[in-house]
Amino acid sequence: MVFLLLSIFPMVDGGHYDWEHARFPSTEFLSIRPGERSLLWPESTIPLCYDSDETRDIFHDILWAAMRLWYAAGLPESFRLLEINRLSCIHNPWESVYVEHTRDLLASAIGVPIISMDGTSHYPELSKPTLQVFIDRKNMEWTIKAIAHELGHTFGLLHEHQDQSYWDVHGTDRVFKFNCKNLRDFEEVTGGLTTEEIWGDDGICRDMHTAESYGFSAAEWLPEDGSKAYSSHGWWANSDMVDWESLMIYPSYGDSIDEDKLPVLSRKYDGWTWDSNWSPSIGDVAALKTLYHSLFTNPLLPFWNDVRSPYFAVFRIYSSC
Repeated sequence: MVFLLLSIFPMVDGGHYDWEHARFPSTEFLSIRPGERSLLWPESTIPLCYDSDETRDIFHDILWAAMRLWYAAGLPESFRLLEINRLSCIHNPWESVYVEHTRDLLASAIGVPIISMDGTSHYPELSKPTLQVFIDRKNMEWTIKAIAHELGHTFGLLHEHQDQSYWDVHGTDRVFKFNCKNLRDFEEVTGGLTTEEIWGDDGICRDMHTAESYGFSAAEWLPEDGSKAYSSHGWWANSDMVDWESLMIYPSYGDSIDEDKLPVLSRKYDGWTWDSNWSPSIGDVAALKTLYHSLFTNPLLPFWNDVRSPYFAVFRIYSSC
């Protein structure tokens, strides 16, 4: 199945740039704010390794099939995954993504962590960039799509529905109608909490960081902190500006206690709901091209021990001393 999927996705060529701080044209998206707590991958390339040979055997072709979804949508092949050996990951944990096989968890680091921030009073201790994956053998198409979504994060994109420009202050509804009570872990997490702790301005159904501190799934739905995420809309947008076809938007009934009748998220003005998107949208591709191709780029050079570095030969000479 994986090899069949690999064979049907076409190849697309294109150029690239890297960026640090920039202003963007009108392409609409939500991404990390590079330089705030992380950066984009140098040369739009993600070096990766696997936590075991077994993980590689299972996920190597699946990861490349997920990338083919992006290529089929128009992403240039200058955006790529580069497999390196596990020893390189161990010795250089900040420069690569570590693919971990889990039982039922899909999660990914977003961008490249800024190592100089590690251990300061203002930032928590950094973890090495990881891509945590699992496989649903009964639904390989879903598995590939879900990993393609995670790769969108790894390259720097955030959830479309968490764009702060779609929400009013304190996580209140404007473009979306957020039904916090419909989340499957709502009763478990809110037991014993006061009304203010749930619905107040900093409550777990209003503030992403509060929800995150409780391990509450609302953290994946509520708006991002505008000081740490970049929105091409600025501070205000309407429903016409939402990329409803984005791979980075959750389906209305995701995480719901009743995935047939009770939506977690709907369009506020008419109650419309949407299903999962199975491939990156034109907007998703344009977002990554804009991020990595910006004319305001200040390139982040590869590390010296990277074969792409102009100093790699010198590094090899002196590292063996």
